[in-house]
Amino acid sequence: MRLAKLLYTAAVVCGLLLPLGASAAGITNYPPLVNPSHWTEQNKSGDTVILDAKGVAAFNAKVRAASRSMPDLANYPATMSGDALKTRIMDYSILDDDLYLHGNKVSENYKNILRKQSNIAAIPKSVGVQYAVTVRRTAVRALPTGEGLYYYAGDKDFDALQETMLDPGEPVAVLHTSANGYFYYVQAVNYSGWVSKYNVAMTDKNTWSSFVKPQKFLVVTDAEYNLKTDGEQVLYQQGARLPVDSVQSDTYTVLAPVRTKTGLLQKQKLLVPKAASAVHYGYLPYTSNNLLSSAFKFYGKPYGWGGLKNSVDCSSLVFNAYRTVGIVLPRNADQQELTAGTKKKLSGSSQERAAVISKLMPGAALYMDGHCLMYIGNINQTPYTIHALGSYFSKGRLMREMKVLVSDLTLQRSSGNMMLNELQTAIEYK
Repeated sequence: MRLAKLLYTAAVVCGLLLPLGASAAGITNYPPLVNPSHWTEQNKSGDTVILDAKGVAAFNAKVRAASRSMPDLANYPATMSGDALKTRIMDYSILDDDLYLHGNKVSENYKNILRKQSNIAAIPKSVGVQYAVTVRRTAVRALPTGEGLYYYAGDKDFDALQETMLDPGEPVAVLHTSANGYFYYVQAVNYSGWVSKYNVAMTDKNTWSSFVKPQKFLVVTDAEYNLKTDGEQVLYQQGARLPVDSVQSDTYTVLAPVRTKTGLLQKQKLLVPKAASAVHYGYLPYTSNNLLSSAFKFYGKPYGWGGLKNSVDCSSLVFNAYRTVGIVLPRNADQQELTAGTKKKLSGSSQERAAVISKLMPGAALYMDGHCLMYIGNINQTPYTIHALGSYFSKGRLMREMKVLVSDLTLQRSSGNMMLNELQTAIEYK
């Protein structure tokens, strides 16, 4: 449902005569403005390569150095301190709040069961790392359970235990097992948490390393790509990689991970047509226009907290677009804001803030407390963005959107301020 009233104007933007309805206060549904080609065509340097492959690798090293959540998996240690692992796992702060399961408030006994499932007593002084690969899209959980817990009885969208999703083919370091044996505590490229053991397959370090740094691969450039693997339709989200075994005249042979009945990794060879527009051989060139095109693949998709609904939240929209060009960012918005990049601190009047933003590279990320957006361009010095938005406020009322949309920065937050005036940081990741 359209919740923001369009302010009709007549304007000429980049040679395009825009009729009434071309400019919107807040959310816009005006067809040219929700079409990526409008923004890429007016982006003068949009096809200029920002970083080549070596530059991308060097920037990723800076990101890892600045981000505690992002170890270098290629050089991950074979052992780790048991005490350090206990400290990571024993963050039960989520359980301090009232939580609801199927609309009913969960008891302290239920919370204690979850704590016990963490199996802390079984962690040795020195933990030997095991190696696994995800075989399907899988949830990373704050605690070892697949049941959704919510802060409100009627909520079904914001699972308090949902951290993120991992795509098939993601290498993970297995550090611990839950008391019931159904969950592994793992470290992935930019997140750690609990995953179902049935969604990963154990392997040796050499094979695992080939998923950490595949020599040849396809990268998913559409919002998603489905591949039938071992009789199952497996979803790969944007930015996921499919290792390539060989290249034929009209197809790629990819290696899809499969879990055997005993939990071990097997590679299934599958054919992907070269004509498939949803994938690209290797990363896309790191250009501003490629970032915009990737982000717009999610336009209109549902808001998916922590990657639920096979979709994106605000930070994974940014994360996915950047990983199509090989840039690997932290998963959460607050960590993305603190990592490496060329940063602009936003302050001053609305006009001063808009002027700074309008000089940014389209594809730059904008951050405020609890939300992030991707800058896509401006109309008459009014910055526009694409973002996955849960809700905003209008005249003191909460307005739910729960989708990926295009807007300017006049949307109000709970404070009554425009988003523009609550933005803190703008980052060009280069």
